Amino acid sequence: MSLPVTLDLVRQARERIAAQLPPTPLLTAQTLSHKLGVPVRYKAESLQPTGAFKVRPAYNSIAANLEQARSRGVVTSSSGNFAQAVAWAASTLGVDATVVMMESASEYKRKRTEALGARVVTCANNFAARWETTFRIEREEGRLLLHPYDAVETIAGDGVIGLELIEQTAEPFCVITPISGGGLISGIATAVKALRPECRVIGVQPEANPSMQRSLAAGERVEVEPGASMADALVIAKPGERTFAIASELVDEVVLVSEQELATAVRFLATEEKLVVEAGGAAGVAALMAGKVATGGLPPVVVLSGGNILPSKLAELL
Repeated sequence: MSLPVTLDLVRQARERIAAQLPPTPLLTAQTLSHKLGVPVRYKAESLQPTGAFKVRPAYNSIAANLEQARSRGVVTSSSGNFAQAVAWAASTLGVDATVVMMESASEYKRKRTEALGARVVTCANNFAARWETTFRIEREEGRLLLHPYDAVETIAGDGVIGLELIEQTAEPFCVITPISGGGLISGIATAVKALRPECRVIGVQPEANPSMQRSLAAGERVEVEPGASMADALVIAKPGERTFAIASELVDEVVLVSEQELATAVRFLATEEKLVVEAGGAAGVAALMAGKVATGGLPPVVVLSGGNILPSKLAELL
């Protein structure tokens, strides 16, 4: 089956972003390794310039279409992390950016997006309204649309993480990554399975938002009613067309974690590993600690996808 993103596209993405976004470290998870009795490592995407992996797809999406982006400006839709990433990438590349966010989106992430130079437009608290507003701005202002998870450039940008993991590890591994719309896991899977097919790729979603898991079980994209979750970065009604196609072929399993398991993981990372990670970014650790991941005997590598958590929220969990 021909998939929408190839290893060559991922390699091209790396060439575009390399100067601004060097590889993130692969850290030894000292305490979790001891706790589980297996060597665990963390891919620390929480250390990116905007605190999340999203800078990779945002920068690649703009850089791949730079002339259009500079002449027309860009628009995107986001719950917060892609919003900040687009604002940062647009500012870096000299592009005017508008971001559509729901009124219920994190005020912390909205303010950081504005501080990075983007215009934020708010809409009603549902995905239909968010996309309607985004498409209206695209049409009325002639802006270039940057899809937060389902564009080829987005997935290829995420795939650079997979290339780095292959270069940072000598042996097969089991990579565990959060899932929202599916861009992160499909990009990583594209690179990892092409270069080291014996690796396992596991996705994690909150129990409140199991859209990819249910879609894979059904063999087609399924829309769910998103539930409230502390993992605000992982709230999505339906996976993307491209991301679902890739996940169907390359992802080994998707597991679900509870809100309590997410809270435990955030607390553990902060107090035991000395890493500040938001709930969505800690989903992989939550699944590992809850014994929900079948690694196939391979050493786990957990993608800590983001660290944008309010200090007050972190204090509550501690």
